[in-house]
Amino acid sequence: MQDEPHSFNFVHSNRRVICAWQGVDKLVELAREAGARRAAAVMDAFFENSELAERVADHLLAACGVAPVVHFVPAAEPDTESIDACADALRATDPDLIVAIGGGSTMDTAKIARLLLSNAGPAQAIAGLGRILEPHASLLVAIPTTAGTGSEVSESAIAGKAGSDIKLIFRSPEMTPQIALLDAHLTVSAPAKVTAASGFDAVTHAVEAYVSKAASIMTDPYAISAMQLLGRWLPVAYREPMHAVARSWCLIASCQAAIAFNSANLGLAHALAAPLGALHHVPHGLANALALPAVAAFNEAAMGAKAATVAGAFGAGTAAQGLSELRLALDLDLGLDDFVPDDGAREALALAAMKSGQVRMNPRLATLEQMRAIITSMRLPTEGRRPDLRI
Repeated sequence: MQDEPHSFNFVHSNRRVICAWQGVDKLVELAREAGARRAAAVMDAFFENSELAERVADHLLAACGVAPVVHFVPAAEPDTESIDACADALRATDPDLIVAIGGGSTMDTAKIARLLLSNAGPAQAIAGLGRILEPHASLLVAIPTTAGTGSEVSESAIAGKAGSDIKLIFRSPEMTPQIALLDAHLTVSAPAKVTAASGFDAVTHAVEAYVSKAASIMTDPYAISAMQLLGRWLPVAYREPMHAVARSWCLIASCQAAIAFNSANLGLAHALAAPLGALHHVPHGLANALALPAVAAFNEAAMGAKAATVAGAFGAGTAAQGLSELRLALDLDLGLDDFVPDDGAREALALAAMKSGQVRMNPRLATLEQMRAIITSMRLPTEGRRPDLRI
């Protein structure tokens, strides 16, 4: 006889996920299905003057009969200034279809900018959790070009406050793209180091969602599948960039992990990654790679039976060992001292991490002293070994 099921709160505001190699060509069909007349595309600056940008513009012109506005998002992580600029570009066409194509920064930019069309700005004015925001009537289609952030199915976005080190969190079910279009062919052009870092971001989403205090019978299957797929296929995608099967499974796994964390939340690795990005400009996926093995070592005692599932997904005896081995295989086995070189900065990092709402979602509640110990264990590479966490 099974135990009585636990209560849960499962959130999934995305309406449709489409997965197809060369799926970007489905834009004509999707635009016509929606009856779109005025389209806009928001794309990574990496794709400016590219064949992909031309292809997307041609598809939207064919479907709508009018040339779309195409806005390119700067290469840096989004901030309120770049989001407001994107919103201004979108207002110029009053779009009923918006297509966001790129990594997490581009998708987050488009998600926030779109809501500035129906809510008074600037961007900072609509930041925060639990906000009631007016929906925008446009159809938002998100097409990720990296397998990592899962922004294509998430109702959250993160952006910096221009001119400061402050990170703003935006969250609303109205922010979620209605359609996520997974075209793994678009991820082939990602440099190897981007594949590795963005992939480890997805790994962190899956692991932290699985062991979170808010995990449930609804989120666990997504998280388990994502861990297993990434454990098998992410090293292949890193070593063999043209491996279509590996690219496809990693993109699907990233999407699954995001569906899981959208409800289950995350944990201490993300609590550390946010200030590593804000204070030291460490790219988000790399920040998670610096933190996750040590956080897993801290959490193992509180994971219960889930510890073995995490370890098995990454082919090791313990969760922390498996994640450390994966990090090494992806050439992400770096030490925190390369980015945060002095005691004062490390103390500031610990204090900032403790302020994160993700701390209370972690399976094991951390004190400030324990957070300092986790940070200490992050200082040097582990060379694929289980981190030495002295608590």
